[in-house]
Amino acid sequence: MSYLINGHVPVPELQPDIERLRRLVDDLERIRRGDHPGAAQLAEAPILNSWELARRPDLCLTGAVTGHPILQDDKEIHTSALWVISPVLGYARTFSRLYRLGSPYADPSLH
Repeated sequence: MSYLINGHVPVPELQPDIERLRRLVDDLERIRRGDHPGAAQLAEAPILNSWELARRPDLCLTGAVTGHPILQDDKEIHTSALWVISPVLGYARTFSRLYRLGSPYADPSLH
């Protein structure tokens, strides 16, 4: 889910995703410690039959990055999944980090 923010306003619509992410983090922490789901938890979980790995597209940003802690300056990147974007306030929050928004893409064929 991505959220477009148009100013310094509260965003209560984020609450369900915050709660879902907290549950995910709690589960990941338990698994990291070796506390995997037990028989009782699995018995309550839905069953997925005929399953296979698949890919699905997530909304993200692309552009030339500067000041990234891992990537070199001016490298063309695709960000991780976009969660919040506020062009008005000049920022985007992806799954992995906060970005300051510079100038948007200007299609040269339109000039």
